This record gives sequence, structure tokens and C-alpha cells, in this order.
Amino acid sequence: MTRRWRVAAAIAGVITGVIAAFPTSTIAQRATIVGRVSVKGSAISIGYAVVALKTAGYERFTDNDGHFAIRDVAPGRVALSARRIGYAPLDTTFAVAAGDSIQLELEMTLVTIRLPAIYSLAHACAHPGRTNAELSAELLSLFEQVKESAERNRLLSRSYPFEMVVERRISRPEPALEARFIAFDTVRRTSERLWRYEAGKMLGTREYEPGVFGGKWTTLTMPELADYADDRFLDSHCFDYGGIDLVDGDSLLLIEFKPAENIHDPDIAGTLYLDPKTYQLRMTAVALVNLNKQLREQISGQAIRATFKEIFPGVPVIDAVSSVVFPIEVKKGPSLEPSTEDQRTLSVRFLKGKP
Repeated sequence: MTRRWRVAAAIAGVITGVIAAFPTSTIAQRATIVGRVSVKGSAISIGYAVVALKTAGYERFTDNDGHFAIRDVAPGRVALSARRIGYAPLDTTFAVAAGDSIQLELEMTLVTIRLPAIYSLAHACAHPGRTNAELSAELLSLFEQVKESAERNRLLSRSYPFEMVVERRISRPEPALEARFIAFDTVRRTSERLWRYEAGKMLGTREYEPGVFGGKWTTLTMPELADYADDRFLDSHCFDYGGIDLVDGDSLLLIEFKPAENIHDPDIAGTLYLDPKTYQLRMTAVALVNLNKQLREQISGQAIRATFKEIFPGVPVIDAVSSVVFPIEVKKGPSLEPSTEDQRTLSVRFLKGKP
């Protein structure tokens, strides 16, 4: 049986309706679901939305025109969802019979978030993993957009692995030579990410082979986009709306975060910068906090700024990273200059095809 459905989602909930059903004979025992994701009330397609059918183990991006196809679906009741940053999530359930061929038009509604004009970041992080209860539900909606962006990045890395060619530049003072050491190199990085955030495990030691970067380095593992949706990170930090700031000529929305009170090991606090129209992550700025005695004997702090670019519509990856390590303050003698590391992505290559 072929069935054509139009499913629409509004901000307040989900509205479903069958507009037509056309029975046909078939001997197939499995079902097929095909469809398109579009903007509610228009003919505009939504490319690269994430459509998921958990019962079929299906989770994929739509194509550039919003089309998708799910084949070999077992008969029974199924739950279908569509997600796209900047749009209200769509969820619907329906019954699938053996041999069904279902055509869906999934209509998504643009998110409109009215944020408070005044904000106040709590002095103590008493409720990690959720937003300040004194702020409006709109802030929660804004943070959900951050999580959606992170989930899209995670799906991309898992289903469409890619590698990036990254140029690095390190600069550090050499007081004995009264000069600065500057070195460049190029590395390849894959989208596979084995590291997962864990409180107290932000710092590590990495040893490089002899060369311009040779030697043993103390490293800070910076969370990437997918990590901001990880339950371990969420449960260890508090998040609040930080207002609007002008960055490089653009007005961006700010979400500020810091570690929970019970975290005493080195960790990060910082700000997520979002596009006010698409709610896409544009930049992060983080600082190393809770320095232990060993670190305080070596540095006075570290700050990292990362900017993002779309690898394809609605899915950003890191484009550039700038890190500054501040030396310990010396009461006598000249002040030392900070050490810096800059990274920029030169190219991106998909290893098994694009979405």
C-alpha cells in the first residue's frame, strides 16, 4: 500500500495528519519510507536535516534538496524524527504494514527564541547540566540548539569520516637568545575522536619525535563541538545566557559555562558564540581554570579561541585555533612573553563519500 502523509511540527508541539492514502497490491514483506523535509507552509526544502528511524537503525542526513529514503523497514509502529539546527524538532509515530510504500512530507518550523534583555551569571555553579532556573525557558531552547549542532557534528564524523590537513605554528620566547622560537609544520587529523571528556582528565603529556616540535609537552585537550553535547561534560558544568557581543563586526549570542563547584582539578570555563539567526556555533573561547600547584609553578594561565566553518550546510567543524600560554609572573627581572600556538585547517577530504 502506498500512503502519502504530510507531517508538520510547530513550536508548541507536533501536528500530524494523513492527507491521502492510495492502496496498491504488493508481495513485499518489508516497507519503504521516502520523503522530503521542507519549511512549514512553503515549498522550500531543508537540506542536510537529520532524519532518524530508530527501529530501523537509520540516522542520516537528507540530501541538498531535503530528500531521504528508508528501506527494508519492519512492519509495526515506528517513531520517526527530523532535526535541523534553527528549526523546531519534529517527532511523529505511525504504523507500517508489510509491503507499505509511504511518502512523507515533513514540515519543520523555524525556531524563534526571545532571549532576556538582562542576564546574570550565577556566582556559584550549583546546578551543573542545566541552565539557571531563574532564566526563561527560551534559554533552554537556545542551549538545545547548541546540542543539536554538536549531534550533527557527531553524526557526520561517524557516518561520513573525513580528514583535515592542519597547519600549526608555534612561537615561544627564548630568553637566553633574546629572541623567539617560531616553527611551522603540517599534520593530518581524522574526524575519529577517541578522547571523551572526564573531570580531572583535561591535561596530559605528549612526546613528539625529534624535530621542530620534538620533546615532551604538557597538553590541554580542548573539547570539540561534539563534546559540548556529551553527558559527562554537561553534568560537570553550568551554563547561562551571556547576552550579545560584537565579534569581528558581527553581533553574536553568548552562552557562558564554568565547572561545577565540586570540580577542583584543572578544567575549562568559557563562552560559546552563536549566530543569532541560525543559532549555529561560530566560535568558542575557553580558559584553563583550577590550576594545581604543579601548573602554577610553570604557567599562570592558558586561553584558547576556536572558530568554526561549515563543512557543508548546517554542519560546522573547527577552522582555526589560537592558544596562548601565559608565563608565571616574575617579581624581579623582565616579564616573559607568552607562548602561542596557531592552527588553521587547509583542506578537508571525505574518506568514504559525502552525505
